[in-house]
Amino acid sequence: MTLYDELVARGLIAQVTDEALIKDLINNGKATFYIGFDPTADSLHVGHFMALCLMKRLQMAGNKPIALIGGGTAMIGDPSGRTDMRMLTPEQIQHNVDCFKKQMARFIDFSDDKALLVNNADWLLNLNYVELLREVGACFSVNNMLRAECYKQRMEKGLSFLEFNYMIMHTAATWSSAATTSGATC
Repeated sequence: MTLYDELVARGLIAQVTDEALIKDLINNGKATFYIGFDPTADSLHVGHFMALCLMKRLQMAGNKPIALIGGGTAMIGDPSGRTDMRMLTPEQIQHNVDCFKKQMARFIDFSDDKALLVNNADWLLNLNYVELLREVGACFSVNNMLRAECYKQRMEKGLSFLEFNYMIMHTAATWSSAATTSGATC
């Protein structure tokens, strides 16, 4: 059984766009992939464990993981599953990021460029907001955003404009890192 087949059998792959290519990359240790972690607490939790195990398994097969820590998106706060706003200070977020880095290093080998650990605060906090709205905001439909489960849960109690921007900032963090290498646009 190939590594890719093992991941499918374990229910760890649900959808792919070019299965033959992805299968080849993973099985031959040539895939670069990322998993995101929002630093809303100072410790990783059991929910992160499966993602870390997957990262480790793929790394052991020669693939290159990127641990993307959401220090920038944490400045807004993910509204998913919350009844109230979750606002952390920059100092709290940095403390949590530092704790995550230390804990992740127990699972993932970051030496010799075998894996990357990046913080989206490094590029998100330098964005010009008007430029962001013009370049990224134009790619979003408010109607589609309001249909998202994370927003539906908060609509009755109230959703702040700050939290409403979470989806845009989260996507901008992903696009900006991908666009650097591929020239991607919406």
